[in-house]
Amino acid sequence: MRHTLPAVLLACSACAATPSAPAPAPLATAPSAAATAPVTSVAAPASPATGTPSTEPAPVASTLPPYEAGAAIATCPDGEIAVPPTPADGFTMAKGLKGAHRVVLTHGFCMDQNEVTVREYARCVEAGACKEPWRGDPYSTYPTKLDEPVNLVSWPKAHAFCEWAGKRLPTEAEWEWTATGPEQYRYPWGNEPEPSCDTCDYTKFGAPKWEAGGDIGCGGGGPSPVGTHPKGDRVWPGGAIHDLAGNVWEWVEDAYAPFGNDPVTDPVVRLDVAVHAIRGGGWNRSYAAMVVTYRGAAHYSYQVPALGFRCVRGEPLPTPSPHYE
Repeated sequence: MRHTLPAVLLACSACAATPSAPAPAPLATAPSAAATAPVTSVAAPASPATGTPSTEPAPVASTLPPYEAGAAIATCPDGEIAVPPTPADGFTMAKGLKGAHRVVLTHGFCMDQNEVTVREYARCVEAGACKEPWRGDPYSTYPTKLDEPVNLVSWPKAHAFCEWAGKRLPTEAEWEWTATGPEQYRYPWGNEPEPSCDTCDYTKFGAPKWEAGGDIGCGGGGPSPVGTHPKGDRVWPGGAIHDLAGNVWEWVEDAYAPFGNDPVTDPVVRLDVAVHAIRGGGWNRSYAAMVVTYRGAAHYSYQVPALGFRCVRGEPLPTPSPHYE
């Protein structure tokens, strides 16, 4: 099934041709009327979408036990934080927006505490398993800014790193559950205070259109070293997860699609479009993008200075990831 993407997202042909283009235009609220074919269920289909052939799912190093009420979560390796399954009745994804729906996640997982850094990504490049990020931008973090999130990486590059590390990209539902939690917080750190440079690297009123990747943000142009804003952490019993709001947008596994209202279990979206959801906002985005329900979308080849990723260690996905390169 082919879906018409809202005009507010991005021009995919342009983003593929210009790696240092401005950051993608995210969705602050419900998709526009141009999205005439909403997905009524985002649960994984029985077979991968046509047009995105693949061979097998990304491998993971280990699996975690299925949900049981009150069950403990397996210990995660250093640098990863245990996130439990949702309660049996799930949580409300896209709370307060058109397309709000109940989501149940039946397995816990280990989420990276930080966005993947240049230091970590460089090891994958040295091992011959990852391609170098795009480097033709003044705010490129690779290869010198070792403690900052690697940026200017496409979805396939992010996917390849996570696979090399024995992990995978988080699904969009896993990402939002991690950020909002059972309290259904508005921001990763809670319902208040409002975003500031104490909680995240962002630009209060957003970057001007004529300088979307300019010298702005809490620390000037470009992201901050990971973990610089601990007051903005999402704290789970197993530890704190940094930078889920601001710093860099984060690729997720799913194709982008408007949400339907039907409840779903362990969803992952596969469509015959080469556009993926991105979450979390970046250093050049406004306070509105720091809300955990805020969504963006980008063509798989998009490489910009405010876009990076983190990985998750969890159950293998029920359908294979798309293969683009």
